[in-house]
Amino acid sequence: MIAYNSTHSLFSTKFAMTEIFFNGSTVSITSLEQLKEALSGFDAVPEFELWISIESGPMLCMLRNARHAWLMYQKNEDDSVRSVGKYQGDEVCKFRLANGQVDEYPLSWCIEVEQCYQAITYFYVNLGEAPAWLEWE
Repeated sequence: MIAYNSTHSLFSTKFAMTEIFFNGSTVSITSLEQLKEALSGFDAVPEFELWISIESGPMLCMLRNARHAWLMYQKNEDDSVRSVGKYQGDEVCKFRLANGQVDEYPLSWCIEVEQCYQAITYFYVNLGEAPAWLEWE
C-alpha cells in the first residue's frame, strides 16, 4: 500500500510531465496510469538503471539486479546522496548501469523490488518528496 502525502490528492493533483531514464532510454510520463504501466513493463527486465526526476529538483534512482534493488534520493544535483538501509556487513550486490559500468553496493542497502516501485510512485504523486516510510541514510 502506498501512503500518499495528505496535501496531495490523487483526484485533484495535476501531474507535470516527468521523464524516466530507463537503461539509456527516456520515457515520458504524464499520468499515474502511465507510470504504473511503465513500471509494469520495467518489471519484466531483470537488470536495470532507472532515474525519475522533477524538473530542476529531486531525483530518485533505482538499480535492479534480479530480486535485489537499491534506491537513492537527491534533493537536487548539489545535494548529497541518500540511500536506503544501514551498512551491516561486507556482502555486496553488483548492479549494471545503462553505460555498462558495474557498481557494487552493500546487500544490506537493498530492499524489495516492489518497495522501490512503491517509492517511485510516491515520489511521482508527491512531486519529488522522498518516501518517509523508508530509512534514508
